[in-house]
Amino acid sequence: LPAYFPFTEPSVELHVRHPRLGWMELGGAGLFRPEVTVPLGVGVPVIAWGLGLDRMAMVALGIHDIRDLFSADLELIRTTRSPL
Repeated sequence: LPAYFPFTEPSVELHVRHPRLGWMELGGAGLFRPEVTVPLGVGVPVIAWGLGLDRMAMVALGIHDIRDLFSADLELIRTTRSPL
């Protein structure tokens, strides 16, 4: 799907349909804007991309709030178990 990321243009997002959760973003990509690459001495198009592994981890661990995935709460970390 077309998307907006501040450092790339054009930009796209990869979405998948989860049976329970509906549509989920799993990644994004685009071409770095010249304002990003030219100051670094790069004069050719550069592809940017990334996968949303955090979203897949949330599904695998049964976590509903992305903030919990990156939590420093030791009790939450100790009690979260993967069903895999």
